[in-house]
Amino acid sequence: MKHNFFKYSIGALSLIIAGFINTPAFCQYKFSNCPYGASSAMLPSGNESYDAIDFSKVYLDLSSEFYLNSNGLTNQFISDFYNGKFLNEPLKTKNLNRLNTQNNLFGYIFNTGLSVNIPAKRNGISYYAAYENHNFMELQFHKNFFNIVFFGNKDFADQYASLDKQSMKILNYQQIKAGIVKTWFKKNSVSVFSAGIGINNGQNILEYNIPKATFFTQKEAEYFSLDMNMSMKRSDTLNSKFGAENGSGLSVDLSYYHRDSRSSFEIKVEDLGYIRWNKNSQQYTKDTLVYFDGIEIKNILDINSQTIKGMSGDSILNAFAFANKTKAFTEMIPMKASINYTRYFFHDKLSLSLSLIEYHFLHFKPLIRFVPSYNIPVKRSKICIAPSFEYGGYGKFNCGLGVSASVYRKFYIELNTGFINAYAGSQNAAGLGAMVSIIKTL
Repeated sequence: MKHNFFKYSIGALSLIIAGFINTPAFCQYKFSNCPYGASSAMLPSGNESYDAIDFSKVYLDLSSEFYLNSNGLTNQFISDFYNGKFLNEPLKTKNLNRLNTQNNLFGYIFNTGLSVNIPAKRNGISYYAAYENHNFMELQFHKNFFNIVFFGNKDFADQYASLDKQSMKILNYQQIKAGIVKTWFKKNSVSVFSAGIGINNGQNILEYNIPKATFFTQKEAEYFSLDMNMSMKRSDTLNSKFGAENGSGLSVDLSYYHRDSRSSFEIKVEDLGYIRWNKNSQQYTKDTLVYFDGIEIKNILDINSQTIKGMSGDSILNAFAFANKTKAFTEMIPMKASINYTRYFFHDKLSLSLSLIEYHFLHFKPLIRFVPSYNIPVKRSKICIAPSFEYGGYGKFNCGLGVSASVYRKFYIELNTGFINAYAGSQNAAGLGAMVSIIKTL
């Protein structure tokens, strides 16, 4: 029964939605943004637009975003490495010179969400329900690690090379959410407060942390040693496919929005919660020393008889492999906090938006995004064009472009990418991704 809990929860949520789907509607406002914000699962929110669609009706919102970036590696290096192409010396050297000594980052975020907004009978009240899928992967690595992997250890002969502060995290989970939204209308302003709760399903997690590590190569390369402190967490590996139920937990979402005729302000906290990974998970911490001085071959005609002098296969497994014992553990999921301020000009035709976004419990750095946008009326529809400029996250500086359109306040579509500079200059910049959002009244 417990293994089907998440599936039963989705079924129950569907029945709740069906019960509200024909409820009369009164509340009219738009909770999405132009650009970057049609779903709470997305990255930063941007420029508010409250007249793009008729939100007094029941509506569906489908949004998806892929984001990949690095503050050291370039798009060309990432692409060539991923596709198994030959990495020439100039390319490797260029990327090595771009790296910091520590805190080099590479990561991606892939979020998809489907939500329904259900206005209730009471004026100013509405409800929402959503299903979301979240995928995270991030690497934090030392410059010496890159040097050893791609150039070898010859530059570190007779030296102790630091490999401190390195980590890897892969996390996949799903959520079903439900919440309430309250709107207060005044003469020239509107305020909106929303609160929701989510049920989290842990699909899989794999996490390594290496706070301290030292790599030494003997001067004549007769041996090398690796002294390392390492911790590891992982979920049950028997089933890690989409929807696998390897953990469960709860989360909450909170937001407040205020707008008047000249400006708007929004603050959000999303996915403040946890997953309790089940008893088949593993977690351990090790302080280990690995010593390697070559392979001894006693009979060149019988390679199978070779032994690794100084350590056995078991010692390698004990140093790096997983623990034999299993136990449950609790892990916080990535929490997104954001603040947005938007100023409007010329009867909302032009707006300037500034956002600050941060993911807690990840190495995602605070991201600052500036979005000017221009709205073009077309009969009863509207087109919004919005370039973007940002710094932070897993990367450095990026710029992009978003385009959205609303048709008769019944249909809304948004497409954008934040990485035009990285596409145009893949040898000198990083960043890959796009976001699409579709909203339709019912």
